[in-house]
Amino acid sequence: MFKFINERSLRTKLLFSAFVVLFFTIITVNSVALYTIYATLVYRNSLRNKSHKNILVSQLRFSLLHKNIESVKSIFYVANKNRYIKYVYFHILKNNNINIKRQLNFGLYNKKLIKNINPSIIKLNNKIIGKVYINFNLKKELRQIRLRVFWVAARFYLISLIFICIGLIIFYFIISKVTKPLLELESKMVKVSNGDYSVHIQSSSKDEIGSLVNIFNFMIKNIKGYIDKIDLISKEREELNCMAQMGEMSGMVAHEVKNAVYVINSSNKYIKNNLHIKDKNLLEFINIIEEELKRLNNMTVGFMHFAKQREPKLTDVNLNDIIIESIRILNYEIKNVNIKIIKKLDNSIGLIKGDKELLKQVIINLLINAIDAVSNMNSPIIRITSSVINEKDKILINISDNGEGIKDFNTNNVFKPFFTTKKNGTGLGLAISSRIVLLHKGLINAERINGFTVFSVVLPKRRII
Repeated sequence: MFKFINERSLRTKLLFSAFVVLFFTIITVNSVALYTIYATLVYRNSLRNKSHKNILVSQLRFSLLHKNIESVKSIFYVANKNRYIKYVYFHILKNNNINIKRQLNFGLYNKKLIKNINPSIIKLNNKIIGKVYINFNLKKELRQIRLRVFWVAARFYLISLIFICIGLIIFYFIISKVTKPLLELESKMVKVSNGDYSVHIQSSSKDEIGSLVNIFNFMIKNIKGYIDKIDLISKEREELNCMAQMGEMSGMVAHEVKNAVYVINSSNKYIKNNLHIKDKNLLEFINIIEEELKRLNNMTVGFMHFAKQREPKLTDVNLNDIIIESIRILNYEIKNVNIKIIKKLDNSIGLIKGDKELLKQVIINLLINAIDAVSNMNSPIIRITSSVINEKDKILINISDNGEGIKDFNTNNVFKPFFTTKKNGTGLGLAISSRIVLLHKGLINAERINGFTVFSVVLPKRRII
């Protein structure tokens, strides 16, 4: 039985419990009420019999006092009509002084019954003249009482059954209201077990179930945050490993290419300086070779910088100071293109743990990209902002420009090594910047917003180990 109940749902258990409580409560109350009714009817019946007995004795005494035998007979006749009296026996003493010579009785005379009945004494002038034995039909009375109680019980239990049904229906709706958030919680937990951490349960309840739902939502939010952090760390580690491998390969290739470039460039200069070439076409080709060798050399140097990227040396640095210093370094290029610089630096950002030179390299790379992007614009604008985000535990730097910049579909590729949209670009500046930011446990992102290309750098105020 208990095993069967344990296998049922919570709603079924609560309904069964409510039914058991209602059933036994009503049974107990009805039983007590019916017993009280039965005892009351029996007691009332005994009082009525006692009253009939007293009336009968009083009438006999009065009739005997007046020596009215006919009246005595009429009393017995009336007693005969009383359905509750089984028999009446009047025993008259011999010296009764009222000249009654015979005994009077009504009903079936039984000496054994008389022995078990307490008689009523009739006195005249303080002298006992006789005894009256009255036997009531108790079996008939009790049968009628039981019949009445039976029909009362039938009505009681019918009404109780109706109340139980109504109570269970009301209780069912109450249970449904109570268990609804629990069932929703169960379904959401199934989704969570399947890897869906976007679940959220709405609850306006202030009781224990509401607290449970709020704890569940808080727990899922924290789990999702931890998973996002783990994914981010895994992604960063994967990118760093990829960059390390590519850097190692780039270093090897760059070393060999640089040697070849050096030999080719030396040979080209020898030809240009020692052979008096008058053919303009040939001289043009020699100059093209020289320019391409310079570009190839710059790319090789970039490869080597990428390959030899060092670990950051952490000190207390102020990003606002780095931004201002980077703008000062590029001041000539900015004025040459007549760029309007809009700065909005938050002085409350304070100090962070970082490598000043590496972070300066990031800012300069982003500013150079912005300068190149707006160099052909009529009204070139570069905006630089710094602010504190995420409850003051992270710093956000935005560098945006109104140049043509990158397309929306290239925003995810600009930080990949060797990806470039510039004619003379190496595709390593942003890759190196991304690697430096990752080494500082930060994030870098590019997007197009309202005609501006926005590069965002997020750095923690405290370095996460």
